[in-house]
Amino acid sequence: MKNHSRVSSLLIICHGYPPYYGGGEGVAAGIASEVARSSSYNVTVLTSDIGGRLKEREILQGVSVIRIPAMKREWSRHTVVELLSFYVSAVRRLRSIHEEIRPDHVLAIFSMPAGLVALKWFRMFGVPYSVGLHGSDVPGYQPRRFRLLHPAMRLAVRRVWSNAENVFAVSSKLKELALKTWPKGRIEVIPNGVDTRRFHPGNPEDSCKGRLRMVLVSQLIERKGIQYLLEALAEMDPSLGEKLEVDIYGTGDYRRTLEEQVRDLRLGDRVSLNGLLETEELAKTLHDADMFALPSLQEGLPLALLEAMACGLPIVATAVGDVPSVMRDNINGRLVAPADSQALCRAVSAMVADSELRSQLGKQARLTAEDYSWDRIWARYDTSLSRGTDTNEGACSAAKESEVN
Repeated sequence: MKNHSRVSSLLIICHGYPPYYGGGEGVAAGIASEVARSSSYNVTVLTSDIGGRLKEREILQGVSVIRIPAMKREWSRHTVVELLSFYVSAVRRLRSIHEEIRPDHVLAIFSMPAGLVALKWFRMFGVPYSVGLHGSDVPGYQPRRFRLLHPAMRLAVRRVWSNAENVFAVSSKLKELALKTWPKGRIEVIPNGVDTRRFHPGNPEDSCKGRLRMVLVSQLIERKGIQYLLEALAEMDPSLGEKLEVDIYGTGDYRRTLEEQVRDLRLGDRVSLNGLLETEELAKTLHDADMFALPSLQEGLPLALLEAMACGLPIVATAVGDVPSVMRDNINGRLVAPADSQALCRAVSAMVADSELRSQLGKQARLTAEDYSWDRIWARYDTSLSRGTDTNEGACSAAKESEVN
């Protein structure tokens, strides 16, 4: 194996990159920007265009971004056909891009399609690669949505993981799930990070401004549990409920159901479904908010949660995935069971009623978020990417054994 203790050129592959929306896209941007800021590597990102609407080449925060054509239509979710088209487009251009940038290492965000592209790079040019697991690229994740794909995925992801020098998972729960597909594999948990310079506490709460504002930033899909938050809002005592307005930002195929629920529960004067939030507006929106909600039924460690914590917002969240690893109930947020509208109602009501509680939880949330700043998270990636030859050879031997098994 190649000793890459002196890596100088890093290629990051992700099928989406800002201004695309999504957790994986945010992770790719966070890592790339931190690498460029720290000047530890020359960094290039390979990602997809969307209908010719974005520049083919540009420099963003010191990062060289290459966008290749793919059958993309929307700014958020990616279909299987779109992901496949990105893979095909990348493979067609792989040789010319390799000759241009000559990467020493490839970091793939998601096993598929980025990991498959990285595997192709490795087989053609011997460039070592690492892969980050983020949820939908792991068989068994969101079984209702991906159950028909998981049998076909297992063989492909085992090949990607087995040939990688490092496999990273953003949460311990995701690692456990991945090991069901790759029982003898070695997976390191490195959580998502957050830009604590961009996401920081806003102005102190103005007690005279009227209603408190709760923000939720999410895909509008059933798994995000927004339907239970709406039920909770309807169950609140009117004296507290009238003090709160909720802005929901996102798109997804569950929007119509949520709109009908808002109407049926007569929440139209307090709840707004606002569509996608422009990337540059996200930090400002959080700065201006008073509270944040994450009522998900399943998560890893969502980037949106870390961003809200970095902004010093008091948060009501469900105890799913690795959320409890960063949030402790009544210490830096309020944690409740998933799919429990009554528990959500009690937690939100307590927060609305107590400004001191909001202030205390928000300050502690910010302190916690500082442990997840991108410079600290990137340092953990960098340590793994910079391991010497002996470590890498040992990892590859274990991986080959895992592939056989």
